Amino acid sequence: MDITNSNNLPKSSEILPSITVGLVNAIIEISVEISFAALIFSGKLEPFLPRGIGIMLLGSFIVGTVISLTSSLSGMIGVPQDTPAALMAVVAAGIAASLQGHAPEAIYSTVLGAIMFSSILTGLLFILMGWFKSSGFVRFIPYPVIGGFLAGTGYLLVKGSLGVMFDVPLTLVNLPKYFAPHALWYWLPGVLFGLVLYLILRRSNHFLIMPGAVVAAIALFYAFIFFAGISVKEASANGLLLGPFPKGGLFSFFTPDNFALIEWDAIFQHSATFITLFGLSAISLLLNASGLELVFKKDIDLNRELISAGSATILGGLMGSIVGYQTLGFTALAKKFNVTNRLTGIITSLMCALALFFGASAISYFPRFVLGGMLFFLGLSFMVEWLVDSFKLLPRMDYALIWVMLLILDRIGFLQAIVAGVVISSLLFVISYGRVSTIKNVFYGGTLHSRVERSRRHRNYLAVHGDQIHILVLQGFIFFGSIQRILENIRKRLALKDEDQLKYLVLDFRQVRRLDSSAMFGVTRLKQLVEAGNVLMAWSGLSDELSGQMERSGLLQGQSDGFSIHPTLDHALEWCENKLLTNEKEQLTIDIGKSILSTLNRSFPGITRLANYTERMDVQPGEYFIRQGEYSNDLYYIESGMVTVEFETIKGEMIRLRSVKSGATLGEIALYLGGERSASVKAEKPSTIHRLSAANLQRMQKEDPALAAVLHEWVARTLSERLAENNRLIEVFMG
Repeated sequence: MDITNSNNLPKSSEILPSITVGLVNAIIEISVEISFAALIFSGKLEPFLPRGIGIMLLGSFIVGTVISLTSSLSGMIGVPQDTPAALMAVVAAGIAASLQGHAPEAIYSTVLGAIMFSSILTGLLFILMGWFKSSGFVRFIPYPVIGGFLAGTGYLLVKGSLGVMFDVPLTLVNLPKYFAPHALWYWLPGVLFGLVLYLILRRSNHFLIMPGAVVAAIALFYAFIFFAGISVKEASANGLLLGPFPKGGLFSFFTPDNFALIEWDAIFQHSATFITLFGLSAISLLLNASGLELVFKKDIDLNRELISAGSATILGGLMGSIVGYQTLGFTALAKKFNVTNRLTGIITSLMCALALFFGASAISYFPRFVLGGMLFFLGLSFMVEWLVDSFKLLPRMDYALIWVMLLILDRIGFLQAIVAGVVISSLLFVISYGRVSTIKNVFYGGTLHSRVERSRRHRNYLAVHGDQIHILVLQGFIFFGSIQRILENIRKRLALKDEDQLKYLVLDFRQVRRLDSSAMFGVTRLKQLVEAGNVLMAWSGLSDELSGQMERSGLLQGQSDGFSIHPTLDHALEWCENKLLTNEKEQLTIDIGKSILSTLNRSFPGITRLANYTERMDVQPGEYFIRQGEYSNDLYYIESGMVTVEFETIKGEMIRLRSVKSGATLGEIALYLGGERSASVKAEKPSTIHRLSAANLQRMQKEDPALAAVLHEWVARTLSERLAENNRLIEVFMG
């Protein structure tokens, strides 16, 4: 991994902005990380808060430095994050409760062991995800599920902030204690600070607001105690300040003696929370990186970011730090200053290290309400975004799911909320997808015909009686919910006792991707339904996969004169039309009264002169007499038999455009314009065909102009009829 290229070295014009942004980020990060330490090391663990602050600051230095140097994006900044902090606060409180009566050092060692275990495991999983290039899984997490957990994270941060400021758990039983006059001084200033900070940042996102607010809040606190006559020592003794801290600094190494004190049973009781931690961290990391792609207007290697964050988290975890990964806010701030080098992140990390080794005395004078207010601000931001702002953006069911998950999280736990969120979201998807009809189009045989060119008499008959043919074009994934809509449609059609009662049913599966096992049972019911109604049925467009599914289910058995399968919808329509015309004792041969020969015979009784200008061709089934792409200016007249016009796609697939019976012509446009043939034509049955070339047409116009005039009239009428038919089909599909 090259970290020495020019993109990593700051330009001279970027050095001052890099230092400025790095210092601003460091002030904010130090405040936030101290807040996280206060969140985790609270209650019975509060005596170990100085060590916790040291661990968080050291983790900030390690995580920030590693991510700055190894990220795929120059200018990326990484920090120990809020969601892991909130989850580890829950774990720490649970361990402290379960180890009640144990030595304080044993409780501390077990909590720190849990943090190290979760961070190292999460870091390894990050690396494995990046190594196997599985970052795309985040695209499959339902959006409201992510929103529910972010709202839950905000809720835990808000509760944690009150615990930092006023050491009483926030429950309904303890709620009156919060409103005792003396208690208000502990938590109300922090809540007001967080609220004001949030409202200001809603209106303006200037980079100086956050550090300026922290400095102003500290100044106001010391001004208040000065005018109130409260000494710093008294303020510290009353719990208004973080200090005083014991001698020995903010950090102490985790020794073998500490390792021996770990109660692993107490740690593994929180396995569900560790699973949740990994899932939420991976999702948050990838979402942050995806958001930065929009900010920087460039692609980011998400798999490399996973490896980068995994390496940083493992190294930080060895020192006791919580999970850390790329941050959206700090990195975006650098982009606003057009700083896109690695110096900013390194400066931010170095400032955290300086605070660790030289800032213990200064940190001990930090007002507790400022830290609590920072946590309250972070939690409030999440909660307002997902519980208030999302109301206008999300469908009502998705929005309600966020609240449901929040309630489950509060009452039961994170893992249960995850499971419930995914299950509920899946059910909502099934319900919503079930409402999306798998019936793409409904047609009737009176308006949608096959591409077989029939006589005018037959076309008129199909136009009048064709509604006996019911056509359903299906789409998508058919499952137990959507198959019922298909059955419902057919039942309603069977119930109509009109003169065009349903006699033929066509189901087109060309756009169906798959059927589940319940849908297979529904298709079986469908077959039984139409057989009971004496309805003939044709299926078309079955893919190999669908055919295999249906064959294994026995649905393709019993093909007969009343049930058949066809390659295309057009072939299925032709089968139904032939059945309809045959059952009504209609002849399938062309109405000779409308053919070109009869037209010529009416004009020229006993005419045989057309043969003087044409070449007779006897074509066998499967034989092509017109090839797509070949140049030709010939007109073909089908005296007897049947031919098919086919179009060959780029992939080599042959698509039937239409079938032509005796008495019709082909190639009318080519006769006048010439050029390459747009399709191929082959014989379906033994056929007799007459070919008229453009040269012979010119000879006919000179030698027998009356005959040529009748021919031109025939061609004009044929083209007009085809144009009218095409317009009618467009109206059918567009309507």
